[in-house]
Amino acid sequence: MLHFITDFADQAVMLPMMVTVALIMAVYGWWRGAVVWAVTAVAMLAVMLLLKIAGLYYAAIEQTAIISPSGHVAAACMVYGGLLVLLGQRYFMRFPALMLVPLSGIGIAVACTRVALHAHTLFEVVTGGVVGCAAGVLLGRACGPVPQRLWLYLLPAVVCVAVLFHGAHLGIEGAIRCMFMPGKIIA
Repeated sequence: MLHFITDFADQAVMLPMMVTVALIMAVYGWWRGAVVWAVTAVAMLAVMLLLKIAGLYYAAIEQTAIISPSGHVAAACMVYGGLLVLLGQRYFMRFPALMLVPLSGIGIAVACTRVALHAHTLFEVVTGGVVGCAAGVLLGRACGPVPQRLWLYLLPAVVCVAVLFHGAHLGIEGAIRCMFMPGKIIA
């Protein structure tokens, strides 16, 4: 069951979903949403990449275990949590702090699976959650009102992408390690 849940947040699902959401927003003609979504997604991925690289170098210098913030948690917060924030945006405009409810709820669900599977430590999932929640809050604040009819296209597409790619895995973590620490054996 843990693998089933965590696989919905694998980059093999999240990356196609990020692109699909941006494309649907653009095709529908909601350019503001498409641009904010795309820029937020790229920024979140860039921050996570930088944090993972920093964790690799820290581990190499200090001769400690690798510190690798959870990309699963960050991406799930931004994508699933961000979509929930956009869906309930009318309510969140009056009470912006409530945006953290769906964002952190998604983050906690995925974080629990990552820790239970021994894929990440508590520090790593919290770090990913903070980055992902920040991205979700940015979406909620910067996108503006979502055209209501857009959900008729967006929600089925998100479900289709999640089902289609569920269970697929990208070796991004290993690729990052090979790219930035080639030939190094890190404890």
